[in-house]
Amino acid sequence: MKTRLASLCACAVALALFAGCGGLQPEDPVQALRQGGSAMANLKSVSSSLKFTKGTVSFRGFALVAAKAALRLPSDSDTTYTVRQQDVQIALEVIIAGGHVYLHLPFSGYNELTGVDAADIPDLAKLFDAKTGLPAVIPAGRNPKYIAVEQVGGVDSHKVTATYSASQVHSMLPQLNSSGDVDATIWIGGSDHLVRKAVLSGAFGDNGTPSSVEVDLSGFNGAVAISSPAVS
Repeated sequence: MKTRLASLCACAVALALFAGCGGLQPEDPVQALRQGGSAMANLKSVSSSLKFTKGTVSFRGFALVAAKAALRLPSDSDTTYTVRQQDVQIALEVIIAGGHVYLHLPFSGYNELTGVDAADIPDLAKLFDAKTGLPAVIPAGRNPKYIAVEQVGGVDSHKVTATYSASQVHSMLPQLNSSGDVDATIWIGGSDHLVRKAVLSGAFGDNGTPSSVEVDLSGFNGAVAISSPAVS
């Protein structure tokens, strides 16, 4: 009886150890960031959402609250920005297609923007530029640290932190002008190494004030149809 009980206990311990070894295992943070950058460089399309959780970042006289975008890389996007002016929130749609920028205001048609007006509009496709966007910047983070394995959208992901310079962040999105370093927490899918989520915190709010933005990515390489709208 004692022999059988000991055998059962040994089996239970072995099963527990086996289960503990399953699932995504921690990884060197430098390697995780490098793989994340490489995977992002090969994207053909992606859906992206941004929300500012702290501070204010303004463009064209509006405070940016959030954004949702469908992107057909390398350069086309259809983005809806939620912006605030005083106590009123409105939605602005921006389509960038074939090198042209179109703005759709509430109760109005599409208007093409040019010159400085077009340059003022955040172009989320630039986040994925192979030379200046996430693929190039992610692996270049300083002081990378591995935090944990966490699920994002049902995907086991490596949670890594790193620090980036103001110029690195500005190269990804010109509207993010930080007066100092930016701290980033990045969730990188364990199986495909695609970045599922990133939270950036730094002095990139209006007038160099502290701000935080959360970026969530999904719909990798899905079907995205973007065309130039009829201009009113």
